[in-house]
Amino acid sequence: MTNKILLTILTLSLFACNQQEEQKPPDSPAIAVVGDSIISADLLKAYLLANGIKNPDEKTTEQAMENLINEVAVANIAKKNKLSPTPEQLNTIEYLKIRAFADAAKQDYLKKNKVTDQEISNEYKNGSKQSGNKEYHLHLLMYQDEVQAIKELDKLKTKEDYLALEKSFKQENPNIRGVGDLGWVKIPQLPKSFRSVLPQLKPETLYKKVLISKYGAHIIYLEEVRALKPPKLEDVRSGIIKTLEAKKISKFVQLAKAKARVKIKE
Repeated sequence: MTNKILLTILTLSLFACNQQEEQKPPDSPAIAVVGDSIISADLLKAYLLANGIKNPDEKTTEQAMENLINEVAVANIAKKNKLSPTPEQLNTIEYLKIRAFADAAKQDYLKKNKVTDQEISNEYKNGSKQSGNKEYHLHLLMYQDEVQAIKELDKLKTKEDYLALEKSFKQENPNIRGVGDLGWVKIPQLPKSFRSVLPQLKPETLYKKVLISKYGAHIIYLEEVRALKPPKLEDVRSGIIKTLEAKKISKFVQLAKAKARVKIKE
């Protein structure tokens, strides 16, 4: 959320206060008073979060407080002059309300559908299975023209031939990424066309066919293979939980949309 949006919120809040006989007390202790407006600890916290500051130090908090006071002071002028919000401001506030309700619904869903230890265990096992039990030290070259890739591959007879071609290819195409020596890679990191081929190859093997992916036509050379030691569950547990929560929320959103019976008007 930008400062412009936050200022809009403060301005419209002051409009609302101006229409009431007296201002409602804040939900948290007041830490400053700017004219007739109260800045509460919760409002300062909201300001920090709106600006992407989760763990502010003392200096950052002091600067945020100064910025917030300035914005409230400007918003007070709007209140004093009885300015009317623009349609754009009103729509901005309406959207922020919608997003706040949506976030609340998602958090409520996660509370009622917490990630279980069994789900974490299953996700860990599935991830380990998909990654396989090996890592591959892979080299590859990529061409947009499949015919050209086939012609280049037909010239290669040995590993030295490939390495010489790789060197010249890199020199001639310095801006192409994801080619040459890729280092150690896992099966899930690779295009689907690679996944059934690599486990069949032995180290120091130049694959005799061109592999096609959405990126282009590839010549691949497998330098080495080693056993993959999966990470310990406790080391990846938090990441697994986030992944599972994202999946739950995605399912929740799909169900909510289906129940809403959406109709797009032309």
